[in-house]
Amino acid sequence: MRSAEEIDRLKKELHGLEKRMEKIGTVQLPTVIRLSERLIELMSEIESTREKEKSLWNPAVITRIKIAKKEFGLFKGLNYFEREVAGEFEKGNVPEDAGRRFILIAKLIKDNKMQSAKKEFGYFEEIIELSRRYEKAAEEMKEEERILGREQFRIEKILAEMSELEKEAVDLEKAHRYEELLGDLERLKTAREAYLHSLLSMPVVELLGEIEKHPLKDHYRFFPGKEEMAGLKRFFSEYPVFGKCDAGQLCEFFGYSEKKLSHVCPETSRFRKVVLGNRRLFETLSTLHHTDFLAVDDGDGKVMDFYAERIGGAREIVERIMELRKEKRSDREEYEKRGQIEKRKAELSKYSKTELEAELKGIRHLLGLLHSEAPAKDAEGEGGLLSGFGLFLKKLTGPGPLV
Repeated sequence: MRSAEEIDRLKKELHGLEKRMEKIGTVQLPTVIRLSERLIELMSEIESTREKEKSLWNPAVITRIKIAKKEFGLFKGLNYFEREVAGEFEKGNVPEDAGRRFILIAKLIKDNKMQSAKKEFGYFEEIIELSRRYEKAAEEMKEEERILGREQFRIEKILAEMSELEKEAVDLEKAHRYEELLGDLERLKTAREAYLHSLLSMPVVELLGEIEKHPLKDHYRFFPGKEEMAGLKRFFSEYPVFGKCDAGQLCEFFGYSEKKLSHVCPETSRFRKVVLGNRRLFETLSTLHHTDFLAVDDGDGKVMDFYAERIGGAREIVERIMELRKEKRSDREEYEKRGQIEKRKAELSKYSKTELEAELKGIRHLLGLLHSEAPAKDAEGEGGLLSGFGLFLKKLTGPGPLV
């Protein structure tokens, strides 16, 4: 961002350029510059063609014809240019002085007095340079306004958010209650992990007995029926080498070849039918931690009853959970609201409200300088900065505010 002094200097530069260019005529400037640029092209092409003709020594006829045709075309373009100047003059788009200079330059070119034409064209070169400098300075003003505007919007947004956060109210009792509920649910999850670990540590023959009497055996599809359970228990009693394995160890046998398996169990076909036929059961049991078995859910009454009745020390936790969940939805809303407010406050803590307000005041002051009125009208009634010549710049750069 520019300082106030720099903005003031830029505005004075713009004002000075405008005053110099208003002497030519504000309304006519776009046409004068357009014609000037067209004349530059013609002068350059004509001079280039003549220099090329001079550099050729005894050119072939065909070459001389081509050069002559090109020169004829350029002079024809010069005639069109003169007619265009006359037409624009009639419309009032070209000042009389500028019109005379255009026609004079065209005549000098036709008379092969290129140096004199260039010297006369210096008048228009100055106009082009002035308009270029003015357009550049005006664009710098517009860019400065964009920068200040963006910064003003950013600071105002932060200050508005700070103000809104100060007004935000949270029911801390509800938020704390939901926090307690989350804590109790986490404690139940810890109890679940301990219980599952105890199951997975059991030999499969004992684990099957535990499953058979499990109060939630009908709650999960992977628990086997009575006949399958009886067949498994019979097999493991006859082959204690398998019955003493935990679920994970038993699953290791599933990858054995027929020959390797026969060293442990001569009845390999029976093993594959009875045990491997329940492969999904034992693989599920070995990875209970990753299943939804006894997943803590305060909305599942059967699971909550299981924890209260079967897991030591869990009854009190379950009772608190069932009490706290009565207003779970509204409590959660306040808990999440508090979290969002605390998070945003932490993000905004890097800002100083006092410093932001001071910075915003400075930006508004700079914008005020940009938008301030130019020097008052002089005795001749000329408009101030960006008055008449603003119309000229709009024609050059398109619609939109200059500052």
